[in-house]
Amino acid sequence: MMRKVLRYWLFWMLLAVCAVPAAAQRTELSSNETLYPRLVRLSHGTTGNGRIVASVTSFPSGKGEEQIFASDDSGRTFARIGTINDADFAKGLCCGTLYELPQAVGALYAGTLLWAGSVGGDVQGAPMQIKIFRSSDRGATWSYLSNCLTATVNRSAGGLWEPEFTIAADGSLVCFYSDETQVGHSQVLRLTRTTDGLHWSAPADVVSSGVAADRPGMAVVRRLPSGRYFMTFELCGPAACTVFYKTSADGLAWGAATDVGTRVETDDHRWFLHTPTNAWAAVPGLANGRIFVIGQIVANAAGIAPGNGQVVFYNDSADGSGPWKVLPAPVPINAPPTTSNVCQNYSSPLLPSENGVSLLGLATDYDVVAGVRTCKTYFGLASTTVAPTLTLTGGAINIARGQSGTSTITVEPGGGYRGTVNLSVSIPGYSGTISPSTLSFADGATHSATLTVPGTASATLAALLLAGGIGLSFLRGFRLLALPLAALALGSCGGGSGGSSGGSGSVTPPPPTVTTYNATVTATDTSNPAITSNIVIPVTVTG
Repeated sequence: MMRKVLRYWLFWMLLAVCAVPAAAQRTELSSNETLYPRLVRLSHGTTGNGRIVASVTSFPSGKGEEQIFASDDSGRTFARIGTINDADFAKGLCCGTLYELPQAVGALYAGTLLWAGSVGGDVQGAPMQIKIFRSSDRGATWSYLSNCLTATVNRSAGGLWEPEFTIAADGSLVCFYSDETQVGHSQVLRLTRTTDGLHWSAPADVVSSGVAADRPGMAVVRRLPSGRYFMTFELCGPAACTVFYKTSADGLAWGAATDVGTRVETDDHRWFLHTPTNAWAAVPGLANGRIFVIGQIVANAAGIAPGNGQVVFYNDSADGSGPWKVLPAPVPINAPPTTSNVCQNYSSPLLPSENGVSLLGLATDYDVVAGVRTCKTYFGLASTTVAPTLTLTGGAINIARGQSGTSTITVEPGGGYRGTVNLSVSIPGYSGTISPSTLSFADGATHSATLTVPGTASATLAALLLAGGIGLSFLRGFRLLALPLAALALGSCGGGSGGSSGGSGSVTPPPPTVTTYNATVTATDTSNPAITSNIVIPVTVTG
């Protein structure tokens, strides 16, 4: 009985040494609780173009503030650069938006950063405001600009939520928002505009459903290369927060306000529920580029659909018409929600790379900090094209014990992959090298590297086996058991050279004449660890 206990103990000990943890795809933006992220790439200023600026809402000490982060390496890393504070934020802060002016508006020059948010939601006896702040130094410092709207009734009678900016075809700055204050409607989508950033027009309806209980909201607007404007929004109420879209020729006229638009739906009949955002990318080879949409929950006629919390939808038409298809999301959600909450995948912004080949995303998800569930923001990258692939091929290796052997590993890119991969080799109990360890792909050509493996176990494994032998020697009758058991366990872990142990009154089996182990070669993209592939090369050692 004791022999069996020791055998299983040593087997699982060595198996644990062989285990390799999975790589994470997403990266934490901040260790603090953060909500409602937004992203913009600076491209219209006189300096600092290419910087990516992110905003998130946080509540240190219970008071709201907007925290500003920046990336100067295309979204691979972010650092905190600024904060937007205002005395009114203590009355409630929500639902911010971030926008760079592509052209001058009044005295505001091209490249000016704007941030706006819903303020006053926690005070029932005062009207809510949508307050706008500006930055002229790429997000480091901020000052108050104006209100694009102040409610005409107290918060108890309704709120103003979720501002969004665009420049209309006539050059005016447009502020879209969700309005709960209109009599006869649970909520409507409206817009107001300005030519100087200070004085705003009377509001106009964009989506005002004929169904009183409908709640269109959370508009996100992008101008497409055709000149048309593309808007996504959620339609809550009887429509269960399904994601719809509408288009406009000028950013001001969106068709009949009672028209709630078209549902964003894939060719296999999936759609999003709640908190949509969208983006347009100049994907190489596509005449219209590519439109992306993401939402909080993926649904179909049966309920929660495959890909929930893991995908974005895309469309290659000039205006979003026709069925949509699916690609992996930049930031996967660990335990995707089946009902809406204010954290997980809630209004996740997307930002394509300048060359159109990758998609940067921010998304919020729950984490547990000091035993408390905390909402955090994460960032990640995904491809804008059909999921890129890396295919590895290589031949088996046969070598004499004590010698080394090689195999040529060929890496073939697929799905339009362009980038650089790191190559690594994992051999439980053995060492191994691969050269070169980095390969770059600028076109569709394959590249190769050489895997070199030994015919003897590594010093680390030998030390482990020796430690195992010493640790077991104190048990009467089992002094000579350690090394044979270690060899047996190692065989289960993928290989190892045989060993022998002699002693008075015992017989040790001779070492095996043939040992087989596996060398796992992995190729991983340097900027997106989700693009990875591996191959297992069998190695046979004789002698």
